[in-house]
Amino acid sequence: MKYKAYGCPIRYGLGVFGDKWSLLIIRDLMFKGRRYYGEFLTAGENISTSVLAARLENLEARGIISKANDADHGKRIIYSLTEKGLGLIHVMLAMMDWSEKYDEHTEVPKSFIDALRDNRSDLIDEIYSSLKRSRP
Repeated sequence: MKYKAYGCPIRYGLGVFGDKWSLLIIRDLMFKGRRYYGEFLTAGENISTSVLAARLENLEARGIISKANDADHGKRIIYSLTEKGLGLIHVMLAMMDWSEKYDEHTEVPKSFIDALRDNRSDLIDEIYSSLKRSRP
């Protein structure tokens, strides 16, 4: 039987993301202000160039990210989240909230997790607005 990558929401999500690298790229775009290939490469996750290129291509093909020439740096490519990618804010924050509760070595700043838990909708609005402003 052929594997079906649609129908079940978990199966669909795994088909889009499939591995940790895609979510880490989305994390970097969403929360860490990384926008260039080299910034993803040197983010400290030890991703290889071939894996990074493949994940960026997949995320773009799936409509999660877009790329454009950076007006300030000539031919340099800048990546940003699309509307579809911005729709993942809730998912990413839910993962962060859950992980912070159970990861005794969490790197989530206390001020961020407090804002997430005290007023999630304001935090989402702030992140969304910031990301919309930073688009090329």
